[in-house]
Amino acid sequence: MIRILCLHLAENRASYRYRVEQFLPYWKEYGIDMQTIRITSKSYPEKLSIALRCGEYDYVWLQRKPLAPLFTSIIARKSQLIYDYDDALYAVESYLKGKPKPTQPGSRQSIRRLNAVLKRSSIIFAGSEALASYSRRFNPANTFIIPTAYTKLPEPPPPAGSGKEVTIGWIGNTGNLYFLGMIDKAAASIQSRFPNVRFSVMSGKAPEGVQTKWEFVSWSKEAEAEWLDSIDIGIMPLEDDEWSRGKCAFKLLQYMAHGKPVVASRVGANIDAVIHGKSGFLASSEAEWEHAFASLVSNPEERLRMGEESLKHFLATYEREQVQARMAKILHDHFRQHRKDK
Repeated sequence: MIRILCLHLAENRASYRYRVEQFLPYWKEYGIDMQTIRITSKSYPEKLSIALRCGEYDYVWLQRKPLAPLFTSIIARKSQLIYDYDDALYAVESYLKGKPKPTQPGSRQSIRRLNAVLKRSSIIFAGSEALASYSRRFNPANTFIIPTAYTKLPEPPPPAGSGKEVTIGWIGNTGNLYFLGMIDKAAASIQSRFPNVRFSVMSGKAPEGVQTKWEFVSWSKEAEAEWLDSIDIGIMPLEDDEWSRGKCAFKLLQYMAHGKPVVASRVGANIDAVIHGKSGFLASSEAEWEHAFASLVSNPEERLRMGEESLKHFLATYEREQVQARMAKILHDHFRQHRKDK
C-alpha cells in the first residue's frame, strides 16, 4: 500500500473538490492510502511541523498551492513530492487590473515558489498541455498531463428537449464572469434573432455591464446538477492569453457529463475537450460564436446528436474512474522504480 499525505487548499475550492476530494473514497481500490490536511489554514510553526514529519509517508501530494521554498525543500528531502496544479500560476489572471499581489498568480513570489516546487517534485500532475509545457522547462522527465475529472451521473441524462425554448448556459465563479463580455455582442444578437432563446448563468452574482439579458441562478452544490440538466447548450468563452491557455476546460466537462452540446473558445484545453463539428463548436471570433449559437438553436436534431457525442467523449476521456486509474498507474510505476533505486 502506497502511503500519501495530501496537503490541499480550502474544501470549498473547486480545485480541491475535483482534483482531490472526489478521488478519496476510491484510492484504496488502487492500493493507495491517502490522508489529507488543509495546508492553507496553518500557521508557520504548524506548516513546519507537518513538513518535518513528512518522512512518515511515501509521497506528499501538494495540491495547487506552492509553498515557501523552505517547506518545499524539507518535504522533498524527507519524502517524494507530488505537485498537482490546474491553473497557470506563472501568469497574471486575464481579468486582473494592475499588478498582482504577492499571493496572486503571476507575481514574482508565486512564480519563484512555483518554479522551486516544480524543480523539486518527483511527479508533477499538470491539468493541461500548457501547464505541462511550462513544467517540462524545470522537470521534463516527471511531468504528466492529468485533466480535471468529473464523476459520471448515476443514470444517463435525459435527451435534450426539442421544445420551443432553448437555454444557453454558463457556470463559473464570479471572477470568470469577465469572459462573458467577450461574446456579449454575439449573444445579444442571438437573443434578438431568436425570441425562444434564454441565457442562464449559475454563479455567485449576475453578469454586469452586458447587453445580453442573463437569467441569474445562485450557485449551490445542491442545485448544480439540476441546473446543468435544465440547459440545452453549455458555453465556455476565454481570452487567448497565457492565463486562459492554462485552464483545464472544467466547465465543459460538466456540460458534457450531462449530455449537452458545447460552444467554446478555441483556446488551450478547450481544443481537446470539444470535437469541433461533432460534439459542439470551437469559436475564435464573435461571428463564429454567433454562427455556432444559431446552428444549435435552430436545429434540435443537431443539439441531440452533439449532446450524445459530448457524453461519449467525456466518458472516454474525463470520467473520474478513467483519470484516477491513469494517476494510480503513474504512482505505482514510479514507486516501483524508486524502490529499485534505493
